[in-house]
Amino acid sequence: MPDLRPRRIVHVDLADGVPRDGLDTVGGPALLVVWWRDLPLGYEHVHRGATEAELTARLARLVAPSVGRRLLGDGYPPPRPGLAHAAPPSLAAVQALADPLRRLEAEAAGEPADGPSASLVVCTRDRPAALERCLRSIEEAVDAPREILVVDNAPHAPATRAVVERFAGLRYVPEPRPGLSAARNAAVREARGDLVAFVDDDVVVHPRWLAPLRRALAEPDVMAVCGLVLPAELDTPAQVAFETVQGGFAQGCERARYGREFLRATVGFGMPVWKIGAGANMAIRRSAFELVGDFDERLGAGAAGCSEDSELWYRLIAEGWTCRYEPDSVVFHHHRREQAALAGQIHDYTRGHVAALFVQFARFHHAGNLRRALLALPKHFAKRTLRALERGLAERAGLVARSPVDTFRPELSGYLRGLAYLPLAATPQPPRHKAALGPFLGRNPFPHAHTLGFFYREKMRAIHRVAPDLAASEVLEVGGGRSGLARLLYPAARVTTIDVDADHAAADVNQDPRVRFLVADATDLPFPDAAFDVVTFFDVLEHIADDARAAAEALRVLRPGGFVLVTSPSRSWRFPYYRALAPICPTDAEMMAEWGHVRRGYALSELARLFGRPPLKTAGFISPLTALGHDLAWARLPERARRALCGLVSPLTWLGYLLQPASRTGTEIAASWRKPER
Repeated sequence: MPDLRPRRIVHVDLADGVPRDGLDTVGGPALLVVWWRDLPLGYEHVHRGATEAELTARLARLVAPSVGRRLLGDGYPPPRPGLAHAAPPSLAAVQALADPLRRLEAEAAGEPADGPSASLVVCTRDRPAALERCLRSIEEAVDAPREILVVDNAPHAPATRAVVERFAGLRYVPEPRPGLSAARNAAVREARGDLVAFVDDDVVVHPRWLAPLRRALAEPDVMAVCGLVLPAELDTPAQVAFETVQGGFAQGCERARYGREFLRATVGFGMPVWKIGAGANMAIRRSAFELVGDFDERLGAGAAGCSEDSELWYRLIAEGWTCRYEPDSVVFHHHRREQAALAGQIHDYTRGHVAALFVQFARFHHAGNLRRALLALPKHFAKRTLRALERGLAERAGLVARSPVDTFRPELSGYLRGLAYLPLAATPQPPRHKAALGPFLGRNPFPHAHTLGFFYREKMRAIHRVAPDLAASEVLEVGGGRSGLARLLYPAARVTTIDVDADHAAADVNQDPRVRFLVADATDLPFPDAAFDVVTFFDVLEHIADDARAAAEALRVLRPGGFVLVTSPSRSWRFPYYRALAPICPTDAEMMAEWGHVRRGYALSELARLFGRPPLKTAGFISPLTALGHDLAWARLPERARRALCGLVSPLTWLGYLLQPASRTGTEIAASWRKPER
């Protein structure tokens, strides 16, 4: 049985040396938290006292990974599986660590002068005493946000507003719609800072908690960052149970980046985004909400119960962005003191977690979410049930003492009630700004869309997969010709299409009142800087001799935060794909000459060099299964024969289409890049 005795929290600052009297646990266990001034280096629960020498050895072991990773990067193993490894440090870097702890102060220097501004948000519901304690700690903090918003999710009660009025400079935001997600979304709409930082009303902030969040979000690809959440007290068995049995909120004292590598390593069994941190201490770039949407109001406290924050992190990572864990940002959380309150929290957290798994599946069709919800968790609870039955028998026989806190039954009931949210798995959220996939594919401009033009459907799906759901007002389609894909993709945008062939101006798609057609050169665009939200090259770059100049021009006319979308043959493209069809198909050279290619295609690394960074998202299309139909569509045969042959192999083509994941490179590729905001 876990030891749920109350315990004191012992903070040791190594800048003051090791306590000469060691660590005393006569009064019960302790939570040991180790610091170097304002930097947390490690923590652990201690059940046995230690002399000064024993404590010194314990402290060395405890802080070594954190100090090592801070000063030497990824020379130390990553804090958990699925995170990227980097090259070990050089010997010179190791030898330079003459006084590593003091070097931490320089390593954790203040935020950059041009760092992002912060709006701080505290969402609350009928907890005036906790809110006042939280606001008092913010008032005393060294780091000042641009603004502080208090969102009242129960504005009918006057107590919250009365607390807010006792503090100068706060903005009171009433949000009568119940639910934490609704409250947070109200704050996002009101916030004016570059980033929106959130702390819960039951935390007390460290005086320097904000600057590390701002530093982390100075990196252009980082969209969200979570800080360290330590317990403020462990005075009751319920508080100890939450921290030890349930794991608490803290995720260690080592920094971590969660991006593409984490997704690839864990998506098969449900990417564990809850490992990133806790919404009790997080900051999100305000533009992230423009890119992936707001907090899902079906989730969170007051709705399904939990996970509105981690589901948003899931969206960010799945869309190609990075989330960070930054333990230098510290807050102290007041856990639920009573068993009944803890049981309700565990129930709601588990129910919300299961609901979020279904939402994540609906959004991205990552089967690992269903695997966790419907296979892994039932297996987990089956084992827990057997252990609970064994323990119950032992308690009735007087062999073991009854546990003062029951965490199993509320967790199990939360899981079972979470299964009621299974319909969410079949309820995908439609795009907010770009066209929905079905209608977009239904407007395939290529003739005979299900036979000769099926390859174009593949291309359109790949474009849709990499295109951001962005409120684009101005879109530049380079080499758009007669396809009108940009207009179909962003129906509310004004589209400027450029092409070197003036005859394309008469095409129906270019007569649309929201489309402007110009004859222009992609290497010398006649537009001012930062004029467009999106620039597209759909099967165009391989036709341009000076592709580097075309890429540079696209980035010049793109506003900061805007996107470049590209499709192109990959380096593996060949025609025909199946050499057995060579007698009835044109050769590679003939196809390239007919289409005006100046190069076969691109490897992703070559595209990355053109645009100065790896793509944010990629999607392959035309797989070995669908290539047969593609070969037949372009064979040297009468059109009727080609349509008949494509129809004959259509079951194989559809099978390949349905099985083609976005992550697998085909003979052609789609990719997107985002221009940094700064």
